[in-house]
Amino acid sequence: MDINNETRLAPQEPPLRNDGGLVADVGPQSKSPSTEDSSNNHYPHPQRRYNIDSSLQDDVKEMFNKCFTYQKAKDGTWSLPSAAAGVDGAGVLFSEYYQLDSLQQLKIKLNDVKSKLNNYDTEEWALHTRKKDPAAEILWRLKSEIKAEFVTGGWSKLFECLNRFPLLVKGAHLNSLHLCEAPGSFIAALNHYMFTQYDKSEVKWQWLATTLNPYYEGNPVKKMIMDDRFMLYTLDNWLFHQDFTGNIISSENVEDMKQQCEQRLGEVHLITADGTIDCSEALDCQEEKTDLLYFAEIVTALEILAEGGCFVVKMLTLFEATSLCKLYLLNCVFKEVHIYKPCNSRHGNSEVYIVCIDYAKNNEDLKKILPELLEKLNGDNALLPLFPKASLPKTFVMQHEKMCRFFVNFQTRAIESNIHSFEIKDIMEANKANKTRAHALRGLMWDEYLKRYNVHKLPEEFKILYKNNATFVNGYIPIRHGSYSEREMQKGTTVEKQKLQLRKQLNDLYKSLRESWQSFDEEPADLDLDLKQPIPITLYRGKPLETLDSSLFANVHLFVMRGKLNEFQASDVLWPDNAQIIFPKENITLKYSEFMQTNFSQDQENFFKSLLENLLKHKPSVVKIQNMPILTHYAASILRYLSTA
Repeated sequence: MDINNETRLAPQEPPLRNDGGLVADVGPQSKSPSTEDSSNNHYPHPQRRYNIDSSLQDDVKEMFNKCFTYQKAKDGTWSLPSAAAGVDGAGVLFSEYYQLDSLQQLKIKLNDVKSKLNNYDTEEWALHTRKKDPAAEILWRLKSEIKAEFVTGGWSKLFECLNRFPLLVKGAHLNSLHLCEAPGSFIAALNHYMFTQYDKSEVKWQWLATTLNPYYEGNPVKKMIMDDRFMLYTLDNWLFHQDFTGNIISSENVEDMKQQCEQRLGEVHLITADGTIDCSEALDCQEEKTDLLYFAEIVTALEILAEGGCFVVKMLTLFEATSLCKLYLLNCVFKEVHIYKPCNSRHGNSEVYIVCIDYAKNNEDLKKILPELLEKLNGDNALLPLFPKASLPKTFVMQHEKMCRFFVNFQTRAIESNIHSFEIKDIMEANKANKTRAHALRGLMWDEYLKRYNVHKLPEEFKILYKNNATFVNGYIPIRHGSYSEREMQKGTTVEKQKLQLRKQLNDLYKSLRESWQSFDEEPADLDLDLKQPIPITLYRGKPLETLDSSLFANVHLFVMRGKLNEFQASDVLWPDNAQIIFPKENITLKYSEFMQTNFSQDQENFFKSLLENLLKHKPSVVKIQNMPILTHYAASILRYLSTA
């Protein structure tokens, strides 16, 4: 069965045009590579032999042109409310709750389509959409043939944005800051862009990055990327602020980051923000869950970015008044604001990138309100819309609604198409014509990506981790069994049934990890470690841990399971009653449970102080650690130093 006009991933209407904000240009023209490039660095287009019909070409074109550009009013009416109202901004901001009916209707429409997925098995659906993704070949080609460094979906999306909007980088001299950056793919993509776009001898690029700190065990697993294999080799470039958390939802941390940037970079010309929060169990309220994070990213960029600088931030749906106000704020202080969905962004999700060009840092109205925006980062409360409804120009609201409708049409068609093909997948998979068309579409998507963005190989010596034998793994990826509806029904069952379900999940997890655990049963390799060698030490003092929420010394999925089990336990399952350190000859036992009184940080400190005091007093020749989880850098460091005694 051929894919017809009703099941295409992109809508036929509205047509792409320039008069109402929808942008139809195809991005910068690719350069003609030199003879040297063609033979060494540039990957040539493969010779395709497909019968390319017009619908295939239309599909490819539409997937590369999911872009909306706001057209600012020429009369200057798009200005910050502090000036428009004629009063100090402090009396205007966060003063009114409201919603726009037209946007709420779009939200309902999209949620109605999303709800059709509730009864599909999550893993089976994810596998289906990955197989059907027309851009799937792009990542594979970037990894296997271009051999780019640290390629992820994020890598390809930022690389596309940099090429699609060449004003994001205005020259070979660049200072950049990357917010919510873990594991580091935006940095690798920017590095590839800089050293293939400009003469390598001219590139002068400095960068800093921040993210929730995987080395701070008070950051919850579900809120951060635990993969530190890029960070580990570039640690000097990462900012975790005075409290060591890496959390940007804090005015003190933003101020600390600003000072670090001024001292180490000078002016910051480009800021990217790739943060998000897992909304997979609450797809109908994505904006409410992500609102404060996106607000923090935007305020941080406005505080640190230099005059004329650029900003790229990922966001999800934009129906709520809080999102409406964020976009209005950006339009008031940047010359250009584009909403862009890269071709490699999953067509059925709500992800878009806000591309902002040419920052007006010296905007007087912005200077008045920015201190109050920063102050809002000191609480975890939900925010009211930034500006009053009456202060938003109708021309802006109309364009924003048009933009939302534009992307909703894309997303709903993609979901409906995926549902249609899922329901008849056996028929479609058996249809040779469908297979041929899908294969041709994936090939054409890579050809177009290569042509538009002039992708070149980067010599090894210009990669960030050159000479470092680093491999990359994914961080925490939730393991979800069954459908969304089934998981919701389980929440309302008895405690006994929920425990039984957790036991099944634990068994499944054990089976998946068993193979890697088998290596621990083998004879340990001779690592030839010299434990007497001096150990360099760097002391970090951060926010005390109230609870132990993450650890790089434990499997991340087991750590998440521990959180679920604790909901049914009177005490933490990690700390059994027999967690202890014993001096056998002296008949002394230190039980960790006897130190569990206040918060985790204080309990841990008191326990290890007692351990050290007893070591100095009794000088035991043998020390046994039993059932004692060593899960923090603090604890591991103490044991490492004890091993040299």
